[in-house]
Amino acid sequence: MDSTHADVAVVGGGIIGSCTAFYLARSGADVLVLDPAPGTGASAGNAGMLVPSQSVPFANPATVGAWLGALARRDSFVTLRRPLSPGLVPWIAGSLFEARPWRASRTTRLLYHLARKSLRLYEELTEAEGIDLQLRATGSLRVFRSTAAFRRQHRMVRTLAKLGAECELLGPRALREAEPQLHPDLAGAIGFPHDRSLDPARATLAIADAARAYGARFRAETVVGARRANGRVHSVVTDRGTVTADWFVIAAGAASSRVGRFFGARLPVRPGYGVSVTYPADRPLLRHSVMLEEAHIVINSGPRSVRLTTGMEFGGTAGGEPPAGAGQRLDAAARSFVPTLPSRDTAGAPWRGGRPMTPSGIPRVGRIGENVIAATGHGTLGMTLGPVTGTLVSSLVTR
Repeated sequence: MDSTHADVAVVGGGIIGSCTAFYLARSGADVLVLDPAPGTGASAGNAGMLVPSQSVPFANPATVGAWLGALARRDSFVTLRRPLSPGLVPWIAGSLFEARPWRASRTTRLLYHLARKSLRLYEELTEAEGIDLQLRATGSLRVFRSTAAFRRQHRMVRTLAKLGAECELLGPRALREAEPQLHPDLAGAIGFPHDRSLDPARATLAIADAARAYGARFRAETVVGARRANGRVHSVVTDRGTVTADWFVIAAGAASSRVGRFFGARLPVRPGYGVSVTYPADRPLLRHSVMLEEAHIVINSGPRSVRLTTGMEFGGTAGGEPPAGAGQRLDAAARSFVPTLPSRDTAGAPWRGGRPMTPSGIPRVGRIGENVIAATGHGTLGMTLGPVTGTLVSSLVTR
């Protein structure tokens, strides 16, 4: 088997691993990224939104009802799927514990400030580094069908406004002017003008290419074990050889818990699976990225495609197919809000991928061993928090 050495070995080549590799390589480190299919997974199939406005964690008081609904209804936003792993029940209990109002408020504050810093870093990557991320200053809208649901979100608006978020309330008439393609009988929306959007697959590959330009190497290999001695990890074993390094970074997304066990670490990360469907388009369908609140559907309308994303499914297997009929149900629900959605016949096959979820919603970024760093658990904010995570990991290594 081949043997390779690097200053830093990064396990995972999605948006977090690519950003980590970029900032480490730019600082002068010799970086090797190991991933069976770099740039794919959740980093390619997600909604492609950079959204400080979505900093309210999944573990919040409103989610408790969704958990109960997952057990009682098949059409709930949060669902459970067999097989259920033994660690899922304590993970859910931890999430409910973290959903207490004061803890959720603390997490929101932390995530919001990290997200704002990360957006500034995205702009620096575009302006100072010349990386073609094709950032779109679309802003985002949270759209509501019912007046009651619209009013319930006013508390969230006040929370984000106290943190410095700029947002506005749009009534039915203002919403029709802002988004003529939406159904005319909607109650209103909350607008966040500073949110951004992009093509997540293209952006991940662009950052990986920028890391390569600074000398980082990416290899399509699967880590199957690690070797430790005297409290340190000295190498990882892949399906193609052995890699020794001074530092190891676990940035394996939803697989981080399994990978962490190779390093003797227990990471409280569980996959929360989502489904997306992408339609080709010759122009943007919507002016903003849109969250359909009651349907829990995100629509990101780019220059050449429209992507719908939904769901938070726990359990099942990493390689599992989307639930039967998921694409048709997603299309029908979205079309009730956006009647001019492209024809269902043009859509690609439904995609299913796992988001790395922690009980609190706070990513696990930091040392978990003498020379091992975790960079995982970003939940639905992986794209948003990619650059700020990369800078944090780089500072841990270089200092």
